[in-house]
Amino acid sequence: METLFLNTNFEIQSPLQEPNSEVVTFLIPKSYLDRLNPEDQKKLPKRLPLLLKKYAKYIASTKRLNKKAGKTLYQIKTGKNNMKRINARTRTGSWALLGALAQAHGVSRCYLFNYLLWLDDLGVGDSIVDTLNAGVPTFHENYRYTLLLDLLNNKIIRKLEFEPNPFKHIFTYRDWLHT
Repeated sequence: METLFLNTNFEIQSPLQEPNSEVVTFLIPKSYLDRLNPEDQKKLPKRLPLLLKKYAKYIASTKRLNKKAGKTLYQIKTGKNNMKRINARTRTGSWALLGALAQAHGVSRCYLFNYLLWLDDLGVGDSIVDTLNAGVPTFHENYRYTLLLDLLNNKIIRKLEFEPNPFKHIFTYRDWLHT
């Protein structure tokens, strides 16, 4: 009888901050691009790190954009040729964080990038940045994305955990007295 050994401890590791950047592609609605002047269109891909800095905590702690854990949402195609491909050079760290947040929300990276642009256009960042980042770093220290396929209970769960997590500490009445 032959034996088959399966190893589930395989992992891939690489540096989060690399000296070079990679070319990635975003799909941006033409209607959004038409509102921008040519110089702002050129700067658009470079906004990713700034948008993540502004909204990462907010995105990590908000209700998920997709209601179904087993599907990934992509941009809605409302007509022929309504999206334009934009190439961008981005650092591994920004791309990885965008990917983890997008996966946790059940959306594509392009979808989340467009959502971040939409939040910024609405001015949401102006109202939350000081509140979320008061006295603490802009980003959490660690992000952990988990996709759980529970075959016995017929469930799919997408979960994003981050540390430090201010929501894990439960204040008691005694805590409130000492603040």
